[in-house]
Amino acid sequence: MKRREFISTSLGGIAALRSSSGFSAESTRLQSSNIRSQFPRLDTEVFLNAAGGTPLGNFAETGMQKYLTLIREGPQGGTRGYFDTVLDEVATKFAQLVGAQTDEIGFVECTKRGEQIALDSVAEKLNRGGNIVSNDLHFSGSLHNLEGQRRTGREVRIVKSEDYAVSAQRMADQIDSNTALVTLSLVSNVSGHIEAIADIASVAHDHGALVFADIIQAAGVVPIDAKTMGIDIAACSSYKWLYGIHGAGFLYVAQEHQGTSLPDTLFPGRGVRNYPPFRSKANPEQSDIAFRAPTTASRYQPGHINYLGYCAAYEGLKFIESIGVEQLQSHSVALNRRLLEQLDTSSFEIMSHHLDQSPILTVATSEFDTLRDRLRNSDVNVGIGGDKWNQIRISPAIYNNENDMDKLAEILRTA
Repeated sequence: MKRREFISTSLGGIAALRSSSGFSAESTRLQSSNIRSQFPRLDTEVFLNAAGGTPLGNFAETGMQKYLTLIREGPQGGTRGYFDTVLDEVATKFAQLVGAQTDEIGFVECTKRGEQIALDSVAEKLNRGGNIVSNDLHFSGSLHNLEGQRRTGREVRIVKSEDYAVSAQRMADQIDSNTALVTLSLVSNVSGHIEAIADIASVAHDHGALVFADIIQAAGVVPIDAKTMGIDIAACSSYKWLYGIHGAGFLYVAQEHQGTSLPDTLFPGRGVRNYPPFRSKANPEQSDIAFRAPTTASRYQPGHINYLGYCAAYEGLKFIESIGVEQLQSHSVALNRRLLEQLDTSSFEIMSHHLDQSPILTVATSEFDTLRDRLRNSDVNVGIGGDKWNQIRISPAIYNNENDMDKLAEILRTA
């Protein structure tokens, strides 16, 4: 996709997005200037790689420090109340971000763990000849797992992208009555492609299949309404657009699938020994090991979670809430457009199609070796190489400004 083609087809979409979100370049520049001070890494680096993971913000570090104070000094340190608030509110804040109910949110250590829960839930259908449908813009780690599933004898259908995009119709063509699971990245880390998830989910549901969405490149920067989109299960880590750290992720399971389509296999909880000498008298209404199964998405958690990580995620969610997802999205979109307008179309192939909505701009270049070395020797941090050997992935966030994009543009112009 050439630069002029992109600008002509998506300029209207960007204008509409700005209008609907109240976006103005001046207000966002001012906001970004104040926000930048929250990210010390920006003092020494032009960080344009949020799709790889955002720098740690002061607000997230403060949340983690409160938890460290708690486990170092005990409740007398005065931070027990903060920790209780995190545990009470973090799932609710994430639920509000993705259009879900609190009892539909659980905690997982990473996005792939959530996807594996979805895969495990359809194992019986797969063993009877069912199939899994995905496409090659899904996360590479997930594709590797799906290839492993294929090698065990399961049928896996991977739709190959055309010009780094996959239409809903091409996905629908692969879904049939034997499809057990459709698993996709809502926003692709490869090209920023945004799936027409509602259309795909409608076809999947008509055939009795579940839909899993990897939302790690969407949550916190692209609006999500899991119900409207028809997503049955979703997951994401928090270290990217949620401004958290590794090891603390979120799982969404629609209420109607909990304990049914997604059967219980872990049974987290605390078993009470309901007999002497542990109890003076046994409760006749309970078994020897008293049992109470969770009735929310926490039923998919194995036990203790990364409390330190969820303190960071909690502060990240508050940060997002204070700005608004639409504003965060608009800011990234506008900055990518500024860069795009400065690129030489003779040297770059534009791999991205949804830059009126997506925060990710990916380009490929015939001058990759030269630019790779130049970027590595600069203070500009972008995604270099990866799924396509000669690609450069740019993903600005709210802490970036026009000067950052202009500095990158200067490096890329000298190719």
